[in-house]
Amino acid sequence: MESNRIENREYQNYIIDRILTSVNNNRNVILELDCGMGKRVIIYRLIVEAFLKEKILIFLQNQSSLQETEDYLNNRYGGIEDLGVVHSKHSSIQRKYILENSRIILTLPLSFMNTIKKYPNIASSFNIIIINEIDTIIRRISYNTVLRNPWNHIISRFSHCRFIGMSGTLRDYHTISSDKKVFKRKELSTLLDFFPNTDIIYLEDLNKTDINNYITHTEIYLHPVNDDSIKEVIDFLSLEIKKIEDNIKKDHSSELQNDEMFLNDLQFLDIEPEIIKKLNHLLILRKYVYSMPVSSFWKHLLRFGFSPEQLPPYPQKTGKENYTIKVAQRFKKVVILCSYLSSIYSLKKQFLSIGYNVYVLEGKTTIKAEPLINFKNAKEKSVLLISSVGERDLDIPQTDVLIVYDLVNSPKTVYQKMKRSRGGKVFILFYNNTSEQNKVRRVISEIVVKYPWSIIYYGEKNVNS
Repeated sequence: MESNRIENREYQNYIIDRILTSVNNNRNVILELDCGMGKRVIIYRLIVEAFLKEKILIFLQNQSSLQETEDYLNNRYGGIEDLGVVHSKHSSIQRKYILENSRIILTLPLSFMNTIKKYPNIASSFNIIIINEIDTIIRRISYNTVLRNPWNHIISRFSHCRFIGMSGTLRDYHTISSDKKVFKRKELSTLLDFFPNTDIIYLEDLNKTDINNYITHTEIYLHPVNDDSIKEVIDFLSLEIKKIEDNIKKDHSSELQNDEMFLNDLQFLDIEPEIIKKLNHLLILRKYVYSMPVSSFWKHLLRFGFSPEQLPPYPQKTGKENYTIKVAQRFKKVVILCSYLSSIYSLKKQFLSIGYNVYVLEGKTTIKAEPLINFKNAKEKSVLLISSVGERDLDIPQTDVLIVYDLVNSPKTVYQKMKRSRGGKVFILFYNNTSEQNKVRRVISEIVVKYPWSIIYYGEKNVNS
């Protein structure tokens, strides 16, 4: 089955040829291909061009990705004969039937693993395993196990198969804690431990093709938000955090590696548990203040034990909320990424009050494709609010601007979030002249160095402009 809906791109032809050669030589493959460069197209072409007779199992990492991939393969790329999709809502008998009677299977790791625990012989029928976003099978911070559940079990079941892994980036590290030592290791090195005999296709390998014709650049703008009341709360918490950290560093200077590994090293130090508990609580509280509406983070501060007399005056609304509304009104279609549901629903209420269509995508959204489709098709002013489920594998090129409401510490995660809009403007918010500003500058500087081919960095916007 050939599709006439897919543009013939030289770099994708090169990838298909490399993968086919490796698999024919009985080797695995890991492909690095940036966001928006067509990993789904590669999967489709492998199915309909390269591997016409093999039985193929394709793992997606979340429900949204599963639904979107099913839609792309079935409706946008021309369709797939013998395509089966294993959903968590299916009974074990239904899953067994789909797995036995379809040549191509889309599934989530846990849904599949729960099935083959009951019907173990099913695993032997597959020839090729494709893992989308293969880097996510590694725990970002590993203690006893390096791989996320159930990947150790899945890999061991398919020793007879060839693996094809795909990732938007192979340039990041994860943290391993073992034998009273904490260290960072390249994710790719860990993947190669579990997938030996693997050929790697790096992004640089594609430079001799036409890939530069298809790279869409993401414009990053940092937006400092002025809010004296919130700044006072953040500074208050930062001072409490610094007091504890300074005391620990003073007493354990010879046992600590460096500031970057400070929090990871704490587990191996002889420190009273209450001190560690208090430090962790303060760090979380400060993150809440960066990210949540006042009514939410204030409750957490009081629960922690602060009294109203200790805290700065109670602000009515955060500067980030006001700034987000103000900035968004310059655009017709806006995507906003938030870490916490309290922020999402506070913003939803405010956008509805000024006449925007508002769509929400979060963990409890039953049909995750629905808000995406409604937002993409909307003709009026619209906002799509996304929780952490939007970190990976969503395509939203229909947005005029993507606003990162609060930044996480992982450069890779932030990069993946920013690429959801497939290029265009990304505004990153932070409270001006606070510890959040330092965090944002550090993360973005790492992103600019690691992903120079698709990033245009415009620096910090003048807060008075």
